[in-house]
Amino acid sequence: MQKVAVISLGCPKNTVEAEYLLGIFRNKGFVISNNLDEVDIAVIHTCSFIKTAKSESEKYIRKVLNIKKKKGLRIYVSGCLPQLLKEKMSMLFPNIDGFVGTGTLQRLPDLILNKNFDKLFLPPGGLNNSNYRMLSSNLPLAYLKIAEGCEHKCSFCIIPMLRGKYESRTIESLVDEAKALAESGIKELILIAQDTTSYGQDIYDRFSLDKLLIKLSKIGGLKWIRLLYAYPSSITDNLLEVLKEHKNICNYIDVPIQHISKNILSAMKRPLNTANIIEKIKNKLSDIVLRTSVITGFPGETKKDVNELISFLNDGYFQYVGVFEYSDQKKADSSRLKKHIEASIAKERRVLIENAQYNVFKSKIDKIKNKTVEFIVENCVKKGNRYYIEGRGSFQSPEIDGNVILTNDRPLTIGEFHKAKIKCVNGYDIKLYI
Repeated sequence: MQKVAVISLGCPKNTVEAEYLLGIFRNKGFVISNNLDEVDIAVIHTCSFIKTAKSESEKYIRKVLNIKKKKGLRIYVSGCLPQLLKEKMSMLFPNIDGFVGTGTLQRLPDLILNKNFDKLFLPPGGLNNSNYRMLSSNLPLAYLKIAEGCEHKCSFCIIPMLRGKYESRTIESLVDEAKALAESGIKELILIAQDTTSYGQDIYDRFSLDKLLIKLSKIGGLKWIRLLYAYPSSITDNLLEVLKEHKNICNYIDVPIQHISKNILSAMKRPLNTANIIEKIKNKLSDIVLRTSVITGFPGETKKDVNELISFLNDGYFQYVGVFEYSDQKKADSSRLKKHIEASIAKERRVLIENAQYNVFKSKIDKIKNKTVEFIVENCVKKGNRYYIEGRGSFQSPEIDGNVILTNDRPLTIGEFHKAKIKCVNGYDIKLYI
């Protein structure tokens, strides 16, 4: 039997697809391994949303190609990079054994097994084959991809080109997958898509995330349900009411606003009433924890635009903010805009905004010192006579919002929930004490 490794690069949406691929490979009789030194086949599932992601994918492919020189390893590349490059993929990497784009992921095993695979690139799409999902982590959390593609026309984004039109999965299929995940021991379910809040409009003729969340909240064993990638203008009053009423839905939303200046939002082709939407969320759910992401150095951005953004962030709407320098994609509409900003200036603005937001974050945590919070244990290591414990609160998404950390005289079991008091912050990590 052939051994295969699937390496996922990029966002959680790619992680889910890689887990579907793992399950499909296992069902086809492949042996799964994460050790490149012992496998016969390596599949690199790539991202190319921004320049840095594209560069990371290309760098990793070259790394694995170097391994191929030393042993008889076959290499296949899947996902967004082949979808972006298409026929150029073979020219750039002539030594890879095959590749598939986002619309042909399910046919990757056929390509490897040489079963009359047609190498033509099909329309963009994604993989939602939950029947064969194989989780890639031992942590008690899993992502649930509720839709594929995107209908928005953001000028800086090539996701619609890479992933195609918006396609929701049915509520029934998502509930079935969530139940299976809960039965396998998953305690936290994180909903993702290119745009989670547009869920259902294409198949139910209305925004239906509220209905989906009600169904998911009834599944036994799911302690936390978390919402990421919420598009501002699709956040409905019904959705906010559901968040308010159900205790196992985290009082947390990730709402990427990208900017707040109407000048820049207009150039980005983003909702101009973003500020009003954020204010509405906070008015209806005053204690909700909000995360967002913003872009610095967008073409045409002025110092006034930056100051307006900093002023808005200083109002304290957001606890966590990811700040990214503008990435110019030749196939994106924004590449043709005038007044491009120098990379060094974009970087300076990023640092300026990051520093301003950190002060907001720290002041928020300072105000709730000694407050008791519940957390899930994700790591426990003995150091001397004490145990070093890492976890997350319901107000923290994995990998992006920091951790809660504490030392204890007894070990805590990974996957269990405990309570402790907030002591102080260290960067974006929050120290606790019992």
